[in-house]
Amino acid sequence: MGLLRLSIKNYLLVDNLEVEFHPGFNVITGETGAGKSLIIGSLNIALGEKIDWDLMGEKEAEITAVFSLSEEEREVLRKNSIEVDDEMIVRRILNPIAKKSKTYINMSPVTQSFLKEITQHLIDLHGQHQHQSLLDPQRHIDYLDGFANILKEREKMKQLYDALLAARERLDDLKKRQREAQEKEEFYRFKLDELEKANLKEGEEEELEERLKILSNIEKLQTNVTASAFEIYESEESAYEKIFRAIRSLQEIVSVDAKLNEALDTLQELSDKVQDIWRFLMDYKKDLVLNPEELEEVRTRLAFLKNLKQKYRKSIEELIQEKEFLRSELSRIENYDKEIDALTKEISDLEKQVREQADILHEARVKSAPKLERLIEDELKDLAMEKAKFKVNIKDREINHFGKDDVEFYISTNPGEEPKPLSKIVSGGELSRIMLAIKRVLADLVNVPTMVFDEADTGIGGKVAEKVGRKMKEISQKRQVIVITHLPQIAAFGEKHFIVEKFVQGDKTRVKIRELSEQERVREIARMLSGEKITEESLLYAEKFLKSIRG
Repeated sequence: MGLLRLSIKNYLLVDNLEVEFHPGFNVITGETGAGKSLIIGSLNIALGEKIDWDLMGEKEAEITAVFSLSEEEREVLRKNSIEVDDEMIVRRILNPIAKKSKTYINMSPVTQSFLKEITQHLIDLHGQHQHQSLLDPQRHIDYLDGFANILKEREKMKQLYDALLAARERLDDLKKRQREAQEKEEFYRFKLDELEKANLKEGEEEELEERLKILSNIEKLQTNVTASAFEIYESEESAYEKIFRAIRSLQEIVSVDAKLNEALDTLQELSDKVQDIWRFLMDYKKDLVLNPEELEEVRTRLAFLKNLKQKYRKSIEELIQEKEFLRSELSRIENYDKEIDALTKEISDLEKQVREQADILHEARVKSAPKLERLIEDELKDLAMEKAKFKVNIKDREINHFGKDDVEFYISTNPGEEPKPLSKIVSGGELSRIMLAIKRVLADLVNVPTMVFDEADTGIGGKVAEKVGRKMKEISQKRQVIVITHLPQIAAFGEKHFIVEKFVQGDKTRVKIRELSEQERVREIARMLSGEKITEESLLYAEKFLKSIRG
């Protein structure tokens, strides 16, 4: 089915508007300036396009579009953890003050890019910008590749070409680093040799400083340790002797009161502790040997480490890391040639794959071009361009993301003329018909359920407009079509006819859209045929006109 409903709240001149679309051919008409473009603008926003905040007032706006879904689209939603139903409800809430929008699909918040990704498979919106894209040769390759059904092959080409560019960039970077490394190799080797000879160890500096403090204070340490040992254990009035006497005294009376046992035990522990301390001091004192040579060695080593840190402006730990870095770099310098050879081979393989993929694309384009030319010419005949010759011009170019081809559409609209680029020959009306012909040819391949035509009737009228309308009607047999038009010859083909109108509410101009009854439709066709002044004659003519169009 496609687009089921579109609702707009507080957007530009709309307070509250909702429209339900027919699964076949929908036409939207209205006087010039009535607000038809507002409908398309709102739909574009619902499809994830950017918002022109400068056009909005201060009220928060809301635009909602409801689509029917195929199983394929439902599966995409499931994979993105979005609740799935038969319908997909897209809601965009616009805050013009903050210039920010919130986007939801079935109540789940989504990004604008995800919304665009999924809705591009639901609606093909043909507007003025697509007319202009047809004049841009850069876009012609997209149309041909879509027709040739090689967009996946082209994506593969893009990936291969990107990989090739990235590999070339890596090779340039590798060669640059090799040159820089080779220039620094001699310095690196000198620096590494110095750091290797320095025999640096983590924590060494702190250990040496501790040792220097001890060696610098040997005599004081010896004196004080000896004095401490004497006071706690060796003198007649030592701490140990006094504790021993206290223990003897308590032992004599503990049998009288058992409560003293706790104090006795504590004193015994103190006695043991004092002996342990004394033994520790004796052992410590044995190591307190004045060694001028060791003292000089420690001072020399600390001075060396200090000079090394100052020279390189790094800590010892950082110098150890620097040593490992230098080892790695020197090892890598030796391996640069191997890396460059391997990467050069990788590039050669990628270049071969790129050329092969470019050949695949080229062959498919050359094969498909005549068929596309023939089909578009057939469509153009139905659109009153019987003598038109359409040519797909494929030229060689330097390989890029798209392959090795430049593609440009050429056309001649008169017998005997050589085909020329579209931008140099076509009028607005011809451009509209060529785009419609391309859309018609590609429609079955793309399989988008809804096609929207805005300004597709530019520069045409009369019988040509009728042929365009008939072609749109033909397209609507297989998919939903929504057309905004100012031509009665196109509007008459619609299965459902909507009118966009302006009205004044209080002191404000507002826009509304409504479906026309059969009688109202005759009146609207009469207006489109004869202008604002509608007479009985013009109504009768409009009625006959509708019947003749419908056959």
